[in-house]
Amino acid sequence: MLHTKFFEPVCVWDVKASLGEGVVWIESEQCVYFVNILEKKIYRYHPETQAKTVWDAPKKPAFIFPTTGFVLLCGMEDGLYWFDPVQGTFTQWFAMNETHPNNRLNDGYIDSLGRLWFGTMDNEEKEPSGSLYLLTYDEDGKISSVLQDKDYVVTNGPVIMENHDILFHNHSNEQVIYKFDWHESGSISNKTSFAVLENGYPDGMASDSQDNLWVCLYAGNQINVYSQDATLLQTIPFPCPNITKITFGGENYQTAYVTTAIKDMTVQDKQEYPLAGGLFAFDVSVPGKSQNLFKISEHVLLK
Repeated sequence: MLHTKFFEPVCVWDVKASLGEGVVWIESEQCVYFVNILEKKIYRYHPETQAKTVWDAPKKPAFIFPTTGFVLLCGMEDGLYWFDPVQGTFTQWFAMNETHPNNRLNDGYIDSLGRLWFGTMDNEEKEPSGSLYLLTYDEDGKISSVLQDKDYVVTNGPVIMENHDILFHNHSNEQVIYKFDWHESGSISNKTSFAVLENGYPDGMASDSQDNLWVCLYAGNQINVYSQDATLLQTIPFPCPNITKITFGGENYQTAYVTTAIKDMTVQDKQEYPLAGGLFAFDVSVPGKSQNLFKISEHVLLK
């Protein structure tokens, strides 16, 4: 267990990931999972034993989440897969067929009802072809993606604060964090600008038990923590520039785990920031929230 003073990130796995992302705490395993999108890797880190496991993925993985079943839900570039960490196998469940040929899945979030909200983006990060979706399926296993918002170049960090009926979502390229009214029925409305950044690009996000919003800054060297009224409460500096995703885990959810990336860094940058691309951890004074599980049933798994 880490016992850092103040907010000082420590590199717990020097992965040197090209694009580390999708970090999540799996309560049942007491482990951290995360992905390396560009190198098609999935990682598992066990804090208590320091055990580290790496799997090769068949496609570019974007996120990974625990489910109510025995498998994990993994978002790949072309759709959703079941990942069995015991067998190390991947089974495609839902193929995402968008009209833009260069789009891929990016960030995601599981709400308190066990539903997946996820974004797509232009793989070349140029065209505003990305969208935000809600995945739905009925008891017969029919799956559909419901469009919620569009015209993003790079989507990131959907986070929902259900007790406030708010969804946050990033248009990373525009350096804007958007705020929506979230409806339990499965829709969003009243899109407004929550914050516009000057330093760095808003990437992955999480909320803590006091409903503060933690925003990772790509090319920003830090995490920003905002209150509900968009007041900047805290900045947590990192010893590397590209901060991509944060989750809370460990005992009482008082440890933050954060992924980073070496993508877009020069040779000089890598020499200056040798821990870039690593998995970091630090203690927090305000606990995070437990990770929601994606809701599935046996007949869906068998399809």
